[in-house]
Amino acid sequence: MSSPTTSEQNYRDYTPIHEEFDYTVDEFDGALPEGLRGTMYRNGPGKLDAGGQPLRHLFDGDGMLSMFAIDEGALHFRNRFVRTEHYRKSLTSNGLPYRALGTMRPGGILTNALQFPANVANTSVAMHAGKLLALWEGGRPTELDPDTLDTIGVHDFDGGLTWIGAFSAHPKWDQRTGDMFNFGLAMFPRPKLACYRVDRAGKLHGLGSVGLPVPMFNHDMGLTEKHMVFVIAPLVFPMGKMMGAGLGFRNFIEAIDYDAARGTMIALVPRDGGKPRILHTDPLMHLHLANTFEDGSDTVIELVDFDATWEELNGQLTNAQDGLSYAGRAFGGKLTRLRITPTGRVIHETLSDIQGDFPTFNLSYTARRHRYVYLAASADGNSFPNSVAKIDNDTGKESLHRLPEEHFAHEALFVPRPDAIAEDDGWLLVVTQDRRTEKAGMLVLDARDMVADPLYRGQLRHQLPLTFHGTFTSRVAHPA
Repeated sequence: MSSPTTSEQNYRDYTPIHEEFDYTVDEFDGALPEGLRGTMYRNGPGKLDAGGQPLRHLFDGDGMLSMFAIDEGALHFRNRFVRTEHYRKSLTSNGLPYRALGTMRPGGILTNALQFPANVANTSVAMHAGKLLALWEGGRPTELDPDTLDTIGVHDFDGGLTWIGAFSAHPKWDQRTGDMFNFGLAMFPRPKLACYRVDRAGKLHGLGSVGLPVPMFNHDMGLTEKHMVFVIAPLVFPMGKMMGAGLGFRNFIEAIDYDAARGTMIALVPRDGGKPRILHTDPLMHLHLANTFEDGSDTVIELVDFDATWEELNGQLTNAQDGLSYAGRAFGGKLTRLRITPTGRVIHETLSDIQGDFPTFNLSYTARRHRYVYLAASADGNSFPNSVAKIDNDTGKESLHRLPEEHFAHEALFVPRPDAIAEDDGWLLVVTQDRRTEKAGMLVLDARDMVADPLYRGQLRHQLPLTFHGTFTSRVAHPA
């Protein structure tokens, strides 16, 4: 792989958007495929300021839902900020109304001590039991109207989520039962991952917990036919730093350390109850998992392993509004497979040398063996994702769809073609941004032929700050 490249100009990749739009996309090339019908929702920090105060970290921005409704060959776009308490108060406050993960309120210790970060509902979005939920892993989901994106309010599953009620940003679905599985990270009084199953009717059921040796950070999870799967990187909150953050001497992001000596902790939580199986392996620096499944007596996990330190990763997220051009390293990490044997041995295998992140796959293969994984990827060592990659786990073949110069890709979502038989018989929906014009668009790629030109390229009338995660549903939203 070539060395990381940079642009001559340091583009502002995360230019905030303060307006809310609602229109049918009328500037496009190609045509939306016959059979592609439904709605893609995406979530991310729409703006990086609050009460006139710039926000230092990408995780701090107020959540903004973007909706791409596809029906009768037309694409309709709408965006709305999630009306959390933080968002509403930030419109009139002088500076941050509440603490953020990576930004302190003005006023020093007196205004920051003993304050939890505000729930900004900015990380992911899920549709379950007829409810559209904006997710932020430090607190409860926020429910929105799936047609208008109007905020309905905090959703606690009829009291199922208690106290802080953390409900993480990466739930997984059992494709046979329709149940949604997720977890919440708890720091006090004892650090743990609380595990949940939400049935098809929307009722939340507890599935026990995974005790953590110290307060730790975990972002994602996997699901197999037998287990909820956690691969917990050694991202820890040392007691001194955690107390300093709680007392307002530092922000919460600065309280995280990467303690490689601890290695990586793996927890397999039985879906039908029982004691978690805990294993340990070499330290990994990762955030996102792809698929997980049982392979005979082995458990297989695929994830993106970053070739970076926590300081380097966090550096890309801090002051992100200044752009990624000079980030100094290639974007993302490498797709890696962990195989857990019955004896507890954990075998590591790098599946591709392509650098990328935001792994996705055909979700109908969740919890069972899959062949293809898709990544927002860094071709030629770029410091931003300038392509979409397809990795064939069976043959090792790598396919790249390269974007036009100075365009970057958000997370791709796979949508299967109706009545598809092959795993890759479907489309990839990819939001992109032209870094030079600061205008966004949406591409539809044929997942079977990644090198081909897009089937459809819709041009939005404005920029769209990087969205973290999204979901697609066959239900067509009708914003009018």
